[in-house]
Amino acid sequence: MRNQLLAVALCVPIMATGSAVFSPSIADESACGVAPAEAVMTLPTPLNKWAQIVCTKTGQVITGHEGWVWLEPTRHAVVIIPSQNLKAQAQESKVNSDPSDAAGQSYFTKIELTKVTGDEFDKVYEVFHAGFDAKDGKPAAYRLDLKTMSGKEIRLYMFDYFTYGWGMSCSAEACDPTSRFVMLNMSEDPKALPPAI
Repeated sequence: MRNQLLAVALCVPIMATGSAVFSPSIADESACGVAPAEAVMTLPTPLNKWAQIVCTKTGQVITGHEGWVWLEPTRHAVVIIPSQNLKAQAQESKVNSDPSDAAGQSYFTKIELTKVTGDEFDKVYEVFHAGFDAKDGKPAAYRLDLKTMSGKEIRLYMFDYFTYGWGMSCSAEACDPTSRFVMLNMSEDPKALPPAI
């Protein structure tokens, strides 16, 4: 399950650099080149609050929206969700500042966000919230189902605390609490941010 996300370790403190680390372009035809008809180029609400599609040399990735950063808290590494094979993506860890050559590269064919409640919420929230303060307010939760052009399916759960959020990778069988990552709004007061795991 952990292999569905890629945490890119940075040499500089992430909180000091914010979204300027990548200066990514939001995916559209002018940024990604001419995309195949089956490529998904927009994100559903509220995912588009925290996330954006970014074009790299090897294709699309999903990561923090401008002003937001997705951070793996134990290693202080930026988190991206690649549409491409992770082995190839690990070799290409820098996001391309000129993504015009991304046309014809890897892309997402499905990006679907569903609000979860009831038993599904309780099951994933129990795994996600293990080790956190039991008195924390419960967030809104969403299941993010992705599919890549190669047919690979990726599932994450996103937890919306309104001023920040969390994500966690899951398979059809179980969720992996070690895959948790925080989604930080860089304009929020650091005192209001969640504690590290």
